[in-house]
Amino acid sequence: MEQKRALVSCLLPSGNNAGQLARAIFCYQQQTWKDKELIITDDKSRDLSPLLEDIPAGELQYIRVGTEGSDKTGHESDPARIKNAGLEKATGEFVIHWDASDWHHPDRIRQQMAELHGDTRACWMAGTLLHIDHPELVHHPYIDSPRGGYGRSLIHINEPSKRYPSDHRDPDRAFLSLWESDGARMMDASYAWLVVRSLPGDSRNRRRFYAGLRKGSGDLTRWMWLKLRGRDRLSHPRFRLPTEAQESFRRYLQESRKLGLITSIE
Repeated sequence: MEQKRALVSCLLPSGNNAGQLARAIFCYQQQTWKDKELIITDDKSRDLSPLLEDIPAGELQYIRVGTEGSDKTGHESDPARIKNAGLEKATGEFVIHWDASDWHHPDRIRQQMAELHGDTRACWMAGTLLHIDHPELVHHPYIDSPRGGYGRSLIHINEPSKRYPSDHRDPDRAFLSLWESDGARMMDASYAWLVVRSLPGDSRNRRRFYAGLRKGSGDLTRWMWLKLRGRDRLSHPRFRLPTEAQESFRRYLQESRKLGLITSIE
């Protein structure tokens, strides 16, 4: 099998924000990897047809989970159940997880597929760009590397035996752990430009955003040094992004503003 001809199923739970969903669908359409299908799982009663009309019929599966037909269960909204419904319908040789709240670079599928060679059956990203929609910080993302990597960036072979556990407090982390000892690898933080995670600009998220600047090796020391010298926190070296990440962020910001997803820039 030549990977360049492999079909990739993009698993997209619809989420609650129509603007974010529209952006995620647009990111899917912009992918440089052409052999793909989009699987949207939705557990809400709403009409998404305006967002889907430009996707070829043979490239789209829209699954109403728990609302009609054989998927009707009467259960309350359950992220694991919603994602498993998409996994059951995936026809691709590989599955990539496509979070609605994230922005995805056009080369994301191609770059991650390049990592799946030899005995590697799955991979995910160590870090992403993290952005917060607040006037002070809206132009200042940084590379964030959660412990264990960003599980929602996972791509893997289509393996019917692996499903999200419904009884786990963090089903994304639990599902990722199924792959960690099964021919998996984590892409290093130099690929962070492939995904941008965005946070609303409320006080809780601002504390979370700043806390991320203090958790890396040597970052707490840099943070205390800035405070002692009375310097602006925005002079922290983590805000100095590589050129590729800067270009990716500019594209994210432009596309997100068109959809009204950035409120702190007039």
